[in-house]
Amino acid sequence: MKNTKSFSTARTSRVVAAVASGSTALHATVVEQIGLRIVQGDFLPGEALPNADDSSEMLGVSRTVLREAIKVLAGKGLVESRPKTGTRVRPRSDWNFLDPDVLSWRYAAGVSAEDVTALFELRRAIEPMSA
Repeated sequence: MKNTKSFSTARTSRVVAAVASGSTALHATVVEQIGLRIVQGDFLPGEALPNADDSSEMLGVSRTVLREAIKVLAGKGLVESRPKTGTRVRPRSDWNFLDPDVLSWRYAAGVSAEDVTALFELRRAIEPMSA
């Protein structure tokens, strides 16, 4: 079954603009775009991302750049790639929520009551030890 989700033209134009300005590495821009979409819930845990050919075409980047971006996202725990099955979003429990990029994407997507509760629990656990 082919994945019908794709990367929007408006977001793709941000990749092109970032490259034209030379403000950041191309793969970092692709990491930002895909990572934010995953954290926002556009791609759900267990769901496959569009295949490499489609993704690289939609984003206007080479497959090499896309592969580098996927490696970075895998390092953050967001995705896993396997031969013949493609790249899938990992369960949220595997995500590295202490990674600065994942944190910024999470807050860009909006803070939920669950996020606030988790933050207060973390504070309660750490603050007594630091006193």
